[in-house]
Amino acid sequence: MNKAIVLAVDAKSHISAAAHMTRELCRDSGDKVIVLHVHEFAVGRWGRLQVDCGEGEGEALVRDVVTDLKSAGISAEGEIREARFGHIAGNILEAADEHDARIVVIGSGSRADLPHVPFGSVAHRLLHQARRPVLVVPRPPAAKDAEPQPEAVAAAP
Repeated sequence: MNKAIVLAVDAKSHISAAAHMTRELCRDSGDKVIVLHVHEFAVGRWGRLQVDCGEGEGEALVRDVVTDLKSAGISAEGEIREARFGHIAGNILEAADEHDARIVVIGSGSRADLPHVPFGSVAHRLLHQARRPVLVVPRPPAAKDAEPQPEAVAAAP
């Protein structure tokens, strides 16, 4: 029975390795890929402000990834959601529950050179809050066209 894979993408982080890994995961399984971007909003003195990316960037990214997956013969659809500031991980997990995803895939958003912190805060929260498998795909080496590294940080329920 085919299931879904949720691929969470962020306009600020490197996602090509995560998209490549997702493509490999569902190539033989026939799983459907839900390409998810969550817009993050903060509410303050000047009203409600989108703080995650520029206007339309998330939608364009989702559209590009879905197009790429479909061109590879993979069933994919895009989804845009909204979350309060600091609640992106919870929103990703809600989407995974709604789609009964067998796994959540996210690219490492960390820009830190710290050896013990290979992923960003959203990935960190996902690993701690998830009740289903989460795959955090690290950035590839500095070369632009390098293959993604086979080792990935993963957490199982």
